[in-house]
Amino acid sequence: MSKSPLLTVATLVLGAAACIGPYPGIGEKLDVGSRVIGTSYISVDGGAPRILILDLDGGSSAPFTRIDEHQPRAVETLQGTWSGDLANARFATDLAFSLPDEHTTQVVSRNGATRMQLSPPVIDQATVTSTDGGSVDVTGSARFTGRYDPLLEATARIAGTETLVTTCAFYVANLAVESSEARIPGFNSAGLTQYLNRDTPFAGILSGTVTIRLNGLFSPVATFTYADYADFEGVVLDGQQVSSTDSSGNGALSGVVRFRIGRQGLPDLDGTLDYGQITLSNGNESGNYMVTLDGGATVPVASGFRNPSLEVCLGF
Repeated sequence: MSKSPLLTVATLVLGAAACIGPYPGIGEKLDVGSRVIGTSYISVDGGAPRILILDLDGGSSAPFTRIDEHQPRAVETLQGTWSGDLANARFATDLAFSLPDEHTTQVVSRNGATRMQLSPPVIDQATVTSTDGGSVDVTGSARFTGRYDPLLEATARIAGTETLVTTCAFYVANLAVESSEARIPGFNSAGLTQYLNRDTPFAGILSGTVTIRLNGLFSPVATFTYADYADFEGVVLDGQQVSSTDSSGNGALSGVVRFRIGRQGLPDLDGTLDYGQITLSNGNESGNYMVTLDGGATVPVASGFRNPSLEVCLGF
């Protein structure tokens, strides 16, 4: 469910001057996300995953990250610090990344991914309850509420036929791809012109980098290079995704990204995601992602809504 960096002639003419927005030095101060130490937990509600990276033993104040993904295309990441005790946890969000669902919006009108510094921080009070089995219940705040399982425990529940396991592995790996896209200001809009003819790296929340480079204005080619990239426990990405379009956002994806999915008590699921069968129309994907687990058969996974759901894949 990768998004194309679509640029129309109209937005390019304006975007070359206006896309800088709040980043006066173009490439300066873009990568301001925090690297967070803690356990990655996942909750799934109606097919929508919420990932919470939290150190329950963080002391008086510790960083957190919360990632929400809603199909078909919306991602929101919150970062900040939490303090207090588990019975009266205080989440202070001072950084928000947002990639809105704009698949029905014409390219010329898209906002793309944005980053917002929140000052003063947005405060949420919540109660965090840790179960004997390692799960976490968060109540009291809509932005954090959920029943979370350790992500490595959830990925260990991926099971079934080779086709089912491969498909579910793709859905989990693609969460990391989508998370990375939301943290690149201007993604999926004319704002990507700020990366023209320059390599701009962004740090993963846990490790590694994704580097973006745009070549060409009227027939743009955007290359995203992942190197040991991880936004949360359980998924690491390496490789390239390439988007090639015309000025109307029609074109194709290409490139291959390797992924590694960690599973508690089980061997990793290692494989590749080949974008070569994905076409783009106004930036919207169609076709199949070609997914192969090491030593297994290649499975075509259709673009669009997940089938089966993440609840089925992760045993919720």
